[in-house]
Amino acid sequence: MSDKIDFIVTWVDGNDPEWQKTRNEYLGIKTSEANAGVQRYRDWDLMRYWFRGVEKFAPWVNKVYFVTCGQRLEWLNPDHPKLKLVDHKDYMPEDALPTFNSNAIELGINKIEGLSDRFILFNDDFFILDEVKETDFFKAGKPCDFAALDAIEPSEDFDYILANNVRVINENFSKREVLKKNRSQWYNMKDIKSVIRTLELTKPWNKFTGFRDYHTPVAYLKKEFDDMWNLYPELMNSTVHSKFRNKENISHWLIRYWRLVSGNFVPTSQNKRTFIPVTDGDNSFLISTIKNQKKSILCINDEFSGNDISKAQKDLKDAFESILPDKSSFEI
Repeated sequence: MSDKIDFIVTWVDGNDPEWQKTRNEYLGIKTSEANAGVQRYRDWDLMRYWFRGVEKFAPWVNKVYFVTCGQRLEWLNPDHPKLKLVDHKDYMPEDALPTFNSNAIELGINKIEGLSDRFILFNDDFFILDEVKETDFFKAGKPCDFAALDAIEPSEDFDYILANNVRVINENFSKREVLKKNRSQWYNMKDIKSVIRTLELTKPWNKFTGFRDYHTPVAYLKKEFDDMWNLYPELMNSTVHSKFRNKENISHWLIRYWRLVSGNFVPTSQNKRTFIPVTDGDNSFLISTIKNQKKSILCINDEFSGNDISKAQKDLKDAFESILPDKSSFEI
């Protein structure tokens, strides 16, 4: 296995009128309804800070695979030796395109030409704020991860997708045997709250009720994706051919869950990573976290309910400029 580690980041410019037009045509949305679901795709123009963070705080990365539907950032240097521009059509089936489903886009990433055996999957709202090391993601040839139980109460499509993932796990693994065999991995004292939650969900339920998910980059082995495609080709293909996210989908979290119950990971802590939404209310805690680099990795989830993001966007840019003021070599 190669010791190289690649980054994959998926991105869409939801502000692009042509992209919006195509999406709305497939949805059957009228012009007056064109902003439906805008938060899922809205671009805050922060990707330059993603690349700056990678260059400054993770210089050890081998390649960065920038995955889009063909859209490009005008300031991004396409000739950068570490950058690989990937179009969905480069690795997804032709009859599955165009797609507007992040689950479909992510499930096939193992098919990207040239991808290293080890990689880290980012969303475009995950930012590196401080130094991270290879050993934060991989040790002894295995991904670093954190196993803990949770409970799913489906109320929207995303919850149902997680429940679908868990159903597959319960079809193949006994919760009792997993927890007994890999006790030291599941009762990781680096996160006491998660341990307590796991204990609470161990006794009353014979099957897995859900897994603790972190909004953070996930380290993967390409083999993990290959194995799932071999085990469940129809299930994987069904999601890949879903143009929009729906309740019948699975997600890449299934591959992570399979790893957790198989015990093929090195326990770690998530204490250096956090999830903070940007809203149309008080964002001072979010801004402070960036400026003071309180965490090494931050997920900024879009929960802004208004239409005018200009002030919040400026505050975010100013915060990032305070720690990442210099252009990276990824920028023209």
